[in-house]
Amino acid sequence: MFLRKDPEQRSGKRRRVLLVGADSPNRDSISTLLNTMGWTCSAISGQDRALTAIEREPFDVILLDLDHAGSDAERILVRIREMRPSLSERIVAVSSERVNPQALELIERYDLPHLFQEHLLSQLWTTLQDLFAPRELARVASRNIPIARLLFDSFRMPPPPGVRSARTTGRHFTYEHNNTTIDVFLDYPAASDRISLVGQVLDGTKAKGKNDSLPVVLIGGSGTVARTTTNHLGEFNLECEFTENVSLEIRLGERSWVTIPLGQMDWVKKQMPNRATRT
Repeated sequence: MFLRKDPEQRSGKRRRVLLVGADSPNRDSISTLLNTMGWTCSAISGQDRALTAIEREPFDVILLDLDHAGSDAERILVRIREMRPSLSERIVAVSSERVNPQALELIERYDLPHLFQEHLLSQLWTTLQDLFAPRELARVASRNIPIARLLFDSFRMPPPPGVRSARTTGRHFTYEHNNTTIDVFLDYPAASDRISLVGQVLDGTKAKGKNDSLPVVLIGGSGTVARTTTNHLGEFNLECEFTENVSLEIRLGERSWVTIPLGQMDWVKKQMPNRATRT
């Protein structure tokens, strides 16, 4: 889904992330990813240095590397809650897949979003978006609409071996929900203020040709932006005026809908700033 900007974020202000655990193996990759998306990342180690930095500087998110924060992790969590209660809701725990029982207990007790080091770069951006989209997530939750799981994002991961694409301006996503795979390609036509969205629904439990006539709806803050249905191959095509805050929803069954989180539109703005002016 295209997420609303946090009302506290001023235009042009870069969100700031503090990685507690300066020896994290993904430190440089995280910094590069966040910088690409217009955020900044600082890395620091040690309880005292981390707490001093948090007290003095307005960080938006804390990435707490449990493997490298060690016994300081819980003390850091307690002090953040005391110093900056609002920031305590934006702490993400990071650990290896061999998470120790003490770290697992800490994650559960403080109800922390948790990412594994091995999958960090593929899941980090979606997790950070969720932290700043309470209204959007509440809307989805209130309608009991599940959110599809991201498998591939061409802006975050290299294409699979043997796969090459002639498209250079757009963005390709692959999502999964239960046994259904959803491919989506988002692009903008040349010399236009419109965006184009094409995709395909592939359900492994259904026979060929059974993914037709599925409703596909593009929803913005004020309601439906565009709608269509899939063809006999499960393909769909939408085009609309540039709209910054939208979500894609697809009905997969009689009463079963799924939300497709497509990411933010900042990359479109950067590539066509003279056209991407509508919000």
